[in-house]
Amino acid sequence: MFKKIFILIFTLFFVVSCWDDEATTSTTGLIKKETETLSIAIPSNWEVIEDKENILPKAKEWEIELAVASKSIVNWFANNLLILSDNLDTFTSSKDYSMLNNVWASTDYLDYTKLETKDFQFLDEELSIIYIFEAKYNLDTPKIKFLQTARVCNQNKAFFFTIALPTTIKDTTKYEYLLSTFECK
Repeated sequence: MFKKIFILIFTLFFVVSCWDDEATTSTTGLIKKETETLSIAIPSNWEVIEDKENILPKAKEWEIELAVASKSIVNWFANNLLILSDNLDTFTSSKDYSMLNNVWASTDYLDYTKLETKDFQFLDEELSIIYIFEAKYNLDTPKIKFLQTARVCNQNKAFFFTIALPTTIKDTTKYEYLLSTFECK
């Protein structure tokens, strides 16, 4: 299951571009993206990957809910956001689900360096944990920065969020804010 997430993120990493313009990364440069299952604010200069079924590999146990990326490519890299979902058989909290999904990161990524783990709150006050780390997918890829968290909705559907960024981005506050705007539908 976690290997599939890895493949999805790795593919998205090579397909799309970068968000580095301060003028378009403020909260005023955000637009609301809604689907049948979620709502989230994304940067206005990022685009939704509409053909995700043909561009990204299909995960056996996860569904790709939303994949977005900046229109700018910098050094073959794209800042991007991937939201996956899974139906839960047993109830778990958003915090516990986030912890569970982070366990594999430290073992499955190469050159994993945890930068920060902290409590995280969505705008509707749901609590989770956010993990910020740097890692490589394999020996041939550069090290990048990841932000990962999770959200359980209606006690039966879990969403797993990954934002991939270049390591040159030191302040992740605006990206954390993006994740906090997530709402269940």
